[in-house]
Amino acid sequence: MSAYPRVFSPVDLGGITLRNRVFVSAHTTNFGVDFLPTDRHVAYHAERARGGAGLIVTEPLRVHPTSLGRAGGLAADPAALPGLEKITAAVRAEGAAVFTQITHAGRHSENVFRRAAAWGPTTRRWTASGAVPHAMTRRDLTEVRDAYAGAARLAVAAGFQGVEIHFGHGHLLHQFISPASNDRADAYGGSETNRLRYPLEVLDAVLDAVGDQLVVGVRLSAEELVPGGQDLDAGRRIAHLLDSTRPIGFLNVSLASYTVPSIGHHVADMSEGHTPYLAQTLAVARECTRVPVLAACRFVDLDDAERGLATGLLAAVAMTRAHIADPHLLAKAAAGEPERIRPCVSCNFCIGEIAGHRPITCMMNPTVGREAEWPEHPAAAPDPGRVLVVGAGPAGLETARLAAERGHTVEVWERAAEPGGQLRTGRRGAGRGHLDRLRAHQQRRLTELAVPVRVNRTATADDVLAETPDTVVLATGATHATRDVPGWGPALAAADVLAGRSWTGRTVLVLDDDGGWTSASVAETVARGGGAVHLVAAAGTPLWGVTEYSRMTAVERLRDLGVQLWTSARAELAAGTARIASTLVDTTTIVPGVTDVVALDPPTAQDALAAPLADAGLAVHVIGDAVAPRTLLEAMAEAHAVGRAL
Repeated sequence: MSAYPRVFSPVDLGGITLRNRVFVSAHTTNFGVDFLPTDRHVAYHAERARGGAGLIVTEPLRVHPTSLGRAGGLAADPAALPGLEKITAAVRAEGAAVFTQITHAGRHSENVFRRAAAWGPTTRRWTASGAVPHAMTRRDLTEVRDAYAGAARLAVAAGFQGVEIHFGHGHLLHQFISPASNDRADAYGGSETNRLRYPLEVLDAVLDAVGDQLVVGVRLSAEELVPGGQDLDAGRRIAHLLDSTRPIGFLNVSLASYTVPSIGHHVADMSEGHTPYLAQTLAVARECTRVPVLAACRFVDLDDAERGLATGLLAAVAMTRAHIADPHLLAKAAAGEPERIRPCVSCNFCIGEIAGHRPITCMMNPTVGREAEWPEHPAAAPDPGRVLVVGAGPAGLETARLAAERGHTVEVWERAAEPGGQLRTGRRGAGRGHLDRLRAHQQRRLTELAVPVRVNRTATADDVLAETPDTVVLATGATHATRDVPGWGPALAAADVLAGRSWTGRTVLVLDDDGGWTSASVAETVARGGGAVHLVAAAGTPLWGVTEYSRMTAVERLRDLGVQLWTSARAELAAGTARIASTLVDTTTIVPGVTDVVALDPPTAQDALAAPLADAGLAVHVIGDAVAPRTLLEAMAEAHAVGRAL
């Protein structure tokens, strides 16, 4: 605790004392059933409270039937009261404070499960392919305003200690604030004063409804990151107005709105570095002389949190994805064991699952959403034995860890000179260095457990059988073969590109059949190294294998770097010239002077040991890319499940 004196100091928010200055901000989990809370919510939030979080802000209660966009979301419905009471009781029993958020998603409410139209300030769509919303009438405004007040009263009844009203992220109230989404001609549009009128009416209605029964706060985007939208100067003015005219208990500041690629920055991935938007948050915080300011957006670790709090402008900081990755990060730090914290690498699989209407999970921590059945410390194996894990990539190391924690005698063999598998290549890509935090964490934990990792050890069936293990886990991964490209010859593979060579003055054609982070890393690394890049994919979407929110910002970066992204396309090569044709347009583009060709093909699973070992009578489990090449999310989930089942 002495290493993080500010983090572990208490703080007061509107009369509620938090035991420390780190909180979990509101985020959708998709654990709901029929828009009502479940026991999964209870276990999920209680685990993070048990791990030491000062405050849990639960996911938003959607205040009105026209805002039930996700099947697994939560409605501010009286039927939700028993489930919400379970959540608040469980969190408070673990010593954390518990608030909730109330919101209406406005024009980007999909509502496909209730077949309702989206509502917004105007008929402006949130994206070119989005549905045209219903422009809210005065009667609609009153109905939704009263729904906010009703949601706040429900929060009181459920035992929440605070409520956060969402003024940001492109939700309904932000849609009124932003000139990019509000072109109304009545008293609720036009000037900034008019555009703020409805959000302030909602805030005042909530304050009147709950009085001093709840701490009432506001979530605000410091800026929208949309041309013509709410900028930082406006964010500062709004903060000053709230600080000086409304008796709110806190202001929670992040940024962005639900437009592409803006919302991708709200959940900044590892490519954007540590606390990438802290400066904007601090600019807003300087406008507040009375109201405590909270901050969110990629506080990666407790060093980031301590640095943010050291400015003296912030009352607390959100470490939401960090708490998804390790609910016990604060408890471990308080015990003087910060090196045992499971790091968040901001891979954004969590938000990717939410975007796909699936329950939230975590690549680093597959127990997310399964806390009740998969506790932090797994049960001892009923019959401990000798487990040999072949392959020291992420999947192999994860299974080895769990097997060892459960009491098995475990050994890992790795044919390369260093553990890490595909991470050894991936970490060399531009902006992808944090991937190595996964390897380092896994390797450190195996050292604590005295699990030997034998490198430079190639496994044959005879070698494995000679060890007489009780169980073999094959985490042998997949291999990327090089290939000849017609009209060119041998192409480069991703490992060649990421080996550190110079790309200045090069013209590089990337034939993309992979579509994932490998493709994005190759293109960005070459472009940042001075090369001109043409990324050619037969698929209709660029980087289709990258999770949605990260794909937005990756495409934005590549565009800004001058990378040409070709979709539904093919390339033919002859004499150093590429002819690129897309099935979407009746034209061909000529790219002369190609100096390098990179072929990114799906890898091939390496499972050759499985059959002879099984035939010899061994218990064999094949996991990760050795089953079929997929993402880290699937590999880690599969490995974790096997480790708990051995």
